[in-house]
Amino acid sequence: MEKNKTKDKKKIKPADFVYLGAVALMIAIAFRYEAKETADDQLLPGDEVTFGTYLDEPIAWRVLKIQEDRFGRDSKAVLVSKEILTMKAFDAAPSGKYAYDDEGELWRMNEDKTLQNLVMQEYTHGTNDWSRSDIRTWLNSNQENVLYDGQGPIKWAMADERNSYASEKGFLCGFTDKEQEAIVPTHNITKGNALLQNDVETEDLVYLLSEDELEWFYDANISIYALPTIKAIEQDETNSYQTFSLSYGVETYLWRLREPVDGYSTKTYAVNNGYSDKRLIECVAAVEGYGIRPAVTVDIKKLSNLPKKESGT
Repeated sequence: MEKNKTKDKKKIKPADFVYLGAVALMIAIAFRYEAKETADDQLLPGDEVTFGTYLDEPIAWRVLKIQEDRFGRDSKAVLVSKEILTMKAFDAAPSGKYAYDDEGELWRMNEDKTLQNLVMQEYTHGTNDWSRSDIRTWLNSNQENVLYDGQGPIKWAMADERNSYASEKGFLCGFTDKEQEAIVPTHNITKGNALLQNDVETEDLVYLLSEDELEWFYDANISIYALPTIKAIEQDETNSYQTFSLSYGVETYLWRLREPVDGYSTKTYAVNNGYSDKRLIECVAAVEGYGIRPAVTVDIKKLSNLPKKESGT
């Protein structure tokens, strides 16, 4: 009986060991490859990445937020520029000359007639409606000749007749085709201004942050305060950084949000420079000396596959 049992047992041949070893090796390689892919794609809030260029300098970004897909894997990241990249008006006065209407009548921002007439306030001082703003058009353009609604951000339509960007190529011109492909359109809901009242919905490749989104800085343990780049200071014709920061002994500077101020058709909020405990200040749309700190949402996998750049900061 024992003999028959022994005969029934299947013998393992040397070839079987070779086959099993090959399978084990393939599994090990697959696990190592998967682990490497995960490590390469891994981004955490607070991390710094280099992506795109502006004024011929690589842009350094901070990771503000990670958005997971339905499978629980990290798929998208919200980035904000580490530094203020430029000083620009939110929107130029549609009248074509700051604070003046078509008949040459002056509309001062602090006068009752301007405060009470929201249509003329916007027409003579620029709109605070993110969806119609010149800065949104510029940030989302990859064209050398940006097409604006109206005359665009010409110097006469600015408060100090400086920092015109009507002839400046679009912000996305500083990104390669592959870098642009890594940017994910973001559906933004922004508070409407005093003329609209209802929320405004936009699809943006590049955007400014809202007041509520500042909470992401605290979640990511990133300071909301920022320095301007050297190129931003050199490009600015208003000397606002010296006036509003350095003269107070503060190195960080003011930067714009897309959030309108309640009751106005022209004022937006900006993040203060840290000199006082007031986190936000109000600023008129066509005043051109405030900082611009763009935000983008990116596909993490596509971002990780881009050629690495050295940060210029």
